[in-house]
Amino acid sequence: MNTFNSLRLSGLRYWRLGGITVLLLVLAACCGHLAAAQSVKGAVAFSAQWQVHLQQDGKGSDSRGAQWLVLLGGLGGQEGVATAQDQVTWPAQGNGAYRIDSTLTPRGALAVLLRRLHWVRGASGEVRDGRPELLSASSQRGDSPATLMQIEHGRMQVTTAGQAASAATESTATTQPAPPGLTDPLTLSWGYLQRPLPARAFTVPLLINDKVQTAHITPQRTTLQWRGQEVACTLLDAHSAQSSATLRIWLRQSDGLPLQVELGMGDRYGLDVVQTLTAAPSGLPAARPRH
Repeated sequence: MNTFNSLRLSGLRYWRLGGITVLLLVLAACCGHLAAAQSVKGAVAFSAQWQVHLQQDGKGSDSRGAQWLVLLGGLGGQEGVATAQDQVTWPAQGNGAYRIDSTLTPRGALAVLLRRLHWVRGASGEVRDGRPELLSASSQRGDSPATLMQIEHGRMQVTTAGQAASAATESTATTQPAPPGLTDPLTLSWGYLQRPLPARAFTVPLLINDKVQTAHITPQRTTLQWRGQEVACTLLDAHSAQSSATLRIWLRQSDGLPLQVELGMGDRYGLDVVQTLTAAPSGLPAARPRH
């Protein structure tokens, strides 16, 4: 009887231990699911679609080249010469990691004639105190190798995708300090979602491909004809003394959504690549009070 009782008590202990183990595993799984849900809830992901047109300002030094490009641009018709798509992951509550992947693709038959217009870009970083901080970026035009930029410990390293190990080592040896407040066109375009829009001129270091330029940005209150309506916007007009290229971004006044982005290709062609948002993306960060 004593042996039986001993075995029964041991069995009860094992059963209890097993039950506790199962309970702990269930709790761990629930906590894992909860953490995953929180990480999903901590960020919003959405896709933005753009139509792309070419516009000439009549100031290009290469008039023949500009006319040729404008002719190609006219072939795109009302739908434009290309489409673009931005995949955006943005912190829902103001702070956290962000990522933007952008692909500009020439349309139909123009894809062969305008291969250089095919453009794949990326930007990622951290939003801190409501301000996006760029930590990595990439850019690839046409068939050219991608240019990659990484910031670690306050230093910026620029490399070329697919380069030999010796070239990568040499590139690493020539890294440079990352300028404070460095940004890029993608981060500058999307970085004012549910943030106060600037009212005064400011200067930022702007990464264009693998070069850092000092961009002087002048905000202007204006309106934009978008989807058949006049929409109140803040226009960010960026210029740099280091380049004839320009960048203009129309941000919707109500929520900072970029409605149009215009990239000036410089003095040679006098040509602008104009991206216009086709519709407001679903899944944007919920509106918060803007100070």
